[in-house]
Amino acid sequence: MVKNLLFSLLSLAFFLPFQIQAQVEEEIKTAGQIYAYAQLHGDHEILLDFTYPTLIEKAGGRDAMKNILKQIQETKQKKGQHLTSIEFGDRIESVMVKDEVHAIVPITLITKVPGGTLTSNSNLIAVGTENRENWYFIETTALEERNIQKVLPNWDHSLTLPFKKPPVYKEDKR
Repeated sequence: MVKNLLFSLLSLAFFLPFQIQAQVEEEIKTAGQIYAYAQLHGDHEILLDFTYPTLIEKAGGRDAMKNILKQIQETKQKKGQHLTSIEFGDRIESVMVKDEVHAIVPITLITKVPGGTLTSNSNLIAVGTENRENWYFIETTALEERNIQKVLPNWDHSLTLPFKKPPVYKEDKR
């Protein structure tokens, strides 16, 4: 009886972190699908709901951030660029930092450009707050280890931002 109880407790102590990690990954992927939908369809309201609040604050508030998002979208449209796909990778690394979960989320972006397609492998930082009730995403294209705390004050460098890779251009077949 005592052996069974001890085995059960040890099993729980061993497997619980893996179960929590799997649950965190599922939460991130679920929130990420909504975020991706908003990116693909230019839904700025939903994008703002998934934008880390500090970023919105630094932009001058929700309306100012919405205008920034619109300007970025318009600039890409004028250049003939259209995001066609966002895929989330499987290897999500996460850590608990103070009262937030921080995660590095690999993504692949497919963008139609004049004459071809750009494939970009990048990363998002997912931030879970309020016991993972809310998930936010931060794009890492302009972030480096030296400036990340300006955007994410609780970042403790226990995760490392992956090296940035240039996009791959594939010319359309004629």
